[in-house]
Amino acid sequence: MTRPGHSPFFWIPASVAAAWWVVCAGGFGFLTWFALVPNAFVKHLLPETIPRSVWFWSWPWIALAPLASAAVVFVVYLFLARLIVDRTDGSRTARFFALWFVAVLTGFLATLPWVISAIVAAFPPSRAAFVLDPAGESVLLSGYWGIAWGWLPALFALRRARVRAQPAHPAQPGGDAVPASAAPGPLRTRPLAVLGSIVVVAVILSGLAAGTGSRAARLDAAAENARANGHTLGSVPDPDVPVTPPPTIAPAAAEPAADWCTPDQAALLLGDPDAAMGHRTLSIQAMNFTDSPCTLSGYPDLAFADESGSALDVTLVHGGTFMTTDEGPVPIVVPAGGYAIARLGWGAMATADVPTTYTLYAALYPGLVRGSWPSTLDIVAGGEVSVTAWSLTDAVPDPQP
Repeated sequence: MTRPGHSPFFWIPASVAAAWWVVCAGGFGFLTWFALVPNAFVKHLLPETIPRSVWFWSWPWIALAPLASAAVVFVVYLFLARLIVDRTDGSRTARFFALWFVAVLTGFLATLPWVISAIVAAFPPSRAAFVLDPAGESVLLSGYWGIAWGWLPALFALRRARVRAQPAHPAQPGGDAVPASAAPGPLRTRPLAVLGSIVVVAVILSGLAAGTGSRAARLDAAAENARANGHTLGSVPDPDVPVTPPPTIAPAAAEPAADWCTPDQAALLLGDPDAAMGHRTLSIQAMNFTDSPCTLSGYPDLAFADESGSALDVTLVHGGTFMTTDEGPVPIVVPAGGYAIARLGWGAMATADVPTTYTLYAALYPGLVRGSWPSTLDIVAGGEVSVTAWSLTDAVPDPQP
């Protein structure tokens, strides 16, 4: 019999292992999705070799990621079989169990790209002890796959070896039998280092496919959720970027005077936006709901956040615009039951492929806790918004509390 490592001996079991790896993943996803069999039973019969979520990814990742994972199983199985079994000089039984062990190791190694991808996507963890939590049971299930099904490619390998051990030519009359010639095969002419390099490349490509496909799935899910929640303007915020909301209180705020209005005396009300000739305006009112007057001076404190709640770096300019007039920061006394008003003004901003404002934060003046309103505005990071100083008004529009 020819030495297995120097013939196509391992190509068939490696192909069987790769195919069965994908079949187990697909079977697990199908049976659990349709609840045809209890999950606990399915997990033991067809281990989840590839995360079930992959089958809900968009094209082409729904195909590329499983194919890349199967390729890793194929080349890793070939590499380990040549490294371990090719050096086993025992019986057929010893080779059978050695190949079974190869399948167990293959399962562990083929899962590493998925594990690393999940850890990187969830990094940094809330605590260092949780760094491996995103991997879940993936490594254990892949190892169990090798234990439960590693005998299958091993069985095909030994059947292949038995066929190749038979004489390829019948004995000639009056002469000896002509031995079968050993097909050189690619594994006979290539050194182990080359096959190991192929394994490294395959694992890296599988990791890239898993990571890129997983990110594409997160982006698709974020876009779908945004549309369901009424997203109408700008791009959907990147779900992998940590949310950094605006500060609750404006930094470096001056101490207010004793007679200034406080949230216990005045409430902020948001008016309706208006537009003309590419310009925008929005009013904010301060209503004194007490029986005593209070004073406002200067400009309101404002901040902006995108759909995810992250702060947008918007430049605030004190002054007027095409649609607003600023009379300057002078102290005004808001009578009991009276109103003060400030107006925001800005030019129309390009919102394609950039996050826009979905929440407006405001306070009577810097140093107070900011309140917020859901408000869809074409204000983006890097934009400039002008705001006028507080002034008295007799108009009482229908504001948004």
